[in-house]
Amino acid sequence: MLNQRRWGISLLYVQAHRPFRPEIQGLRAIAVMAVLCFHVWPSLLPGGYIGVDVFFVISGYLITGHLFREARSEGTISLAAFYVRRMKRLLPAATLVLIVVACATPLLPETRWDETSAQIAASALFIENWALAWLATDYLRSQNPPSPVQHFWSLSVEEQFYLLWPVTILAAIAIGKRLH
Repeated sequence: MLNQRRWGISLLYVQAHRPFRPEIQGLRAIAVMAVLCFHVWPSLLPGGYIGVDVFFVISGYLITGHLFREARSEGTISLAAFYVRRMKRLLPAATLVLIVVACATPLLPETRWDETSAQIAASALFIENWALAWLATDYLRSQNPPSPVQHFWSLSVEEQFYLLWPVTILAAIAIGKRLH
């Protein structure tokens, strides 16, 4: 077991095992319910979209704790194992949704096929947030109906976080080792 002094990072005072935290899971459930309520009844909970931010913060907290526990017990973080776990958790459902939307695209008006196909591709590459930001700069598009995969923006943000955060933590650990 590595000690905190060797690492020089006080965040490594993380529990060795990961107990179930009902209060955290409850907050996640409330965040999801707020977003769902906002989408179904926007006037009932006009600020419900804040649930996405709450969910992101909680997910970041949980992932950070997991990464630091791994670093503490193993001496490093296995990026390959981390990314494989993320893929196993997220890719099956995301792939199914994108395949169903791709198969249903011909049911849309033909004028929407190209844009929908491009957004399906952006969603598959977890860059839907950037694709939507790019489209928002064209004010002529403001009257277009929403994309059937526009909600992949949040999964794209999450995946981009998962791509960069473990590398950032590894870099911080390496700097901490050099300083001590």
